[in-house]
Amino acid sequence: MTNDWGTYLRSITGDSTGAEIARRLGVSDSKVSYWKRGERPPTIAEAIQVSRVYGRPPLEGLIAAGYLDPDEVSDAVAVQPVTLRQFTDAQLAEELLRRTTKRTA
Repeated sequence: MTNDWGTYLRSITGDSTGAEIARRLGVSDSKVSYWKRGERPPTIAEAIQVSRVYGRPPLEGLIAAGYLDPDEVSDAVAVQPVTLRQFTDAQLAEELLRRTTKRTA
């Protein structure tokens, strides 16, 4: 995993728009834009919040945001890439419904 917040954010949010991400996190669209472009890092609390909202471990977000170095994290913590196989069929269906509902609303 890279220590690049913009790359991390794009990898965990998929094809969600900046507005969708902002709404889900309760932050401004402009903040998400800065994050995606790598112009501003999130605060520690924001990095943790983003990770949790997107079902990722908080340590992973802290590493991606540059607050922790992977070498500082115990060997017992493994950061794994997200794959669709990690989600249940119900979770995938809910996400598809959420995305199609927003586009038609």
